[in-house]
Amino acid sequence: MPDTDPFSLNILGVQNLIETDTNKVSNGLNADEGVTSDFIDLLTLDMKDEELLELKRGYENKSAPYTGKIEPRQQNNKAYLYGMQGNSPKGKTMPSNLLFQSTATFVPQALAKNPEPVVWSDDTDEGKEASKDVKTMLQYHADILCMRKKLGVMVWDWSVYFIAVWKYGWDSKINDVTIQVRRPKNFVFDPDGYVDEYGDFKGSYIGERIQSTAEELIELYPKSEKYITEKVNQKLGTLVTRTEWWNDEYCFTTYEDEVLDKHKNEFFNYEEGKPNHFAIPKMPYTFLSVFSLQEQPHDFTNLIEQNIANQDRINTRDAQITKNLAHGNNSILLDDKFWTSETAHQAANAIEVGDPILGGKDSVTRLPASPLPSGILEAQEVDKQTLLGVYGTQGLTAQQPTENTTARGQILNQSIDSTRIGGGVGDSLEQVADNAFNWLLQLYYVFYDEKHYASIMGSGRAVSYVGITMADEQRRFVVSVATNSMKPVDEISKNNMALERWTAKAIDPITFMKEINSSDPMEDAKKLVIWSVNPQMYLQMYFPESAPGMVAPGAPSESPGQPGDNPEISAPPAQSSLSSVPIGAGVAQP
Repeated sequence: MPDTDPFSLNILGVQNLIETDTNKVSNGLNADEGVTSDFIDLLTLDMKDEELLELKRGYENKSAPYTGKIEPRQQNNKAYLYGMQGNSPKGKTMPSNLLFQSTATFVPQALAKNPEPVVWSDDTDEGKEASKDVKTMLQYHADILCMRKKLGVMVWDWSVYFIAVWKYGWDSKINDVTIQVRRPKNFVFDPDGYVDEYGDFKGSYIGERIQSTAEELIELYPKSEKYITEKVNQKLGTLVTRTEWWNDEYCFTTYEDEVLDKHKNEFFNYEEGKPNHFAIPKMPYTFLSVFSLQEQPHDFTNLIEQNIANQDRINTRDAQITKNLAHGNNSILLDDKFWTSETAHQAANAIEVGDPILGGKDSVTRLPASPLPSGILEAQEVDKQTLLGVYGTQGLTAQQPTENTTARGQILNQSIDSTRIGGGVGDSLEQVADNAFNWLLQLYYVFYDEKHYASIMGSGRAVSYVGITMADEQRRFVVSVATNSMKPVDEISKNNMALERWTAKAIDPITFMKEINSSDPMEDAKKLVIWSVNPQMYLQMYFPESAPGMVAPGAPSESPGQPGDNPEISAPPAQSSLSSVPIGAGVAQP
């Protein structure tokens, strides 16, 4: 065989391309029709099981040291969240568990409403209609998949585990898309990876441990029935754990030394001409990350861990205050000349309940209790307020009002804390929702070959009903989430702001009614204008029994041809000068 250096190989390659029939398809009419190769699925992964098992072992060995460092911190966070803290009695929670109180206040405050999708496409009428249909489908799934509730679970997970995760998929039983909250502690992360600003994991791999019975595992992977059955000693009710290993391009599933499944990313259309929302395949996960330097998979800290030292001080002072209060009735000294151990115990109990005792005048002496150290109560309150302040819930929890606290001050305090929540975790949750809506659209492109239907309740209780199919949809969409769509609306602040704008004549009646959440803003605005311009007309229209003889606008007079017979009751004719009368004049303030 001649020596084949790279230059010679290049020449031979060109020669073979020109002179041989390798990898060529003839256009002649004599070519046979039909399948001309082995059946190859587009998702087939051309990697040997031995290669994948070697990858699995390398992944686990690389991740083990990192996992060993993060798990103790997660367990500590969980103990403090539950109130089972370092100095708490065994099996009992601490009385002032502000970490739980703050988190429980914090979660609903950051997630008052379902996120609202925003969808754009081309500026044609068809593009606008298609965008509207996609938005309706996204809103529908946000509702039926309980996106707001799942985001709340994400916050609780992040509070303990420094990270939280959603997984996307397709449920063939219901023939629709799914979003699942997955347990962060069941993941094996590439320690060199991190969660980027979009919520995607940037690393070489992710492994997810998934538990099931051996019977369920065989149903999922029947080709491995013999191996699984032998591993569980024929007892198919045994719980077993498999691992799904993911990167952007492919996924494979292992159970001990067996590769149960391997395939390319099933959430991407590889077939030429089939549309995708994503430009490249992505792992089907979105992660919640808030405090990250993008140096490791988990956040470097979270709100619970940052407040552990504060909670410890609060617990220590609580214990000291409780001990001093227990001694508040003063200890009792009984003279041993008059009392034995048994009678002294009986006498102490009698004194405690106020019963008389028999003894000498000087045989019983009360010892003064030690007073609480100066400033301990003030220091305790400062620490509690500091902890609430870190969470941004200081203005959202029930507090005793002081003589210097005004209603406006309370509103401003709440507004400031709401802003802090939204500016931290709230913004990260919006990004998770944004990523989720984009993922749902990608799933529509992959799986919605047939028309799927959705309905949502729109404004004015109107029902929007759509059906979409994405099999041949070549139109491109831009999907995002409406800013602040999940944040709560403080009705008191909103109403006060609307009232201030009304008083300053900077708002019209219809907008005013809308901002104070009137059930029928147009009708209420109409009443307000009539009352402002012509109170007598308002009286006749809505309280005719209170003004007999008054003629409603447009109605015939009781004495035709004699208008104005009762000038004190009849409405005066409109004058041009009324156009300069301010709307707010004479209006009862809401």
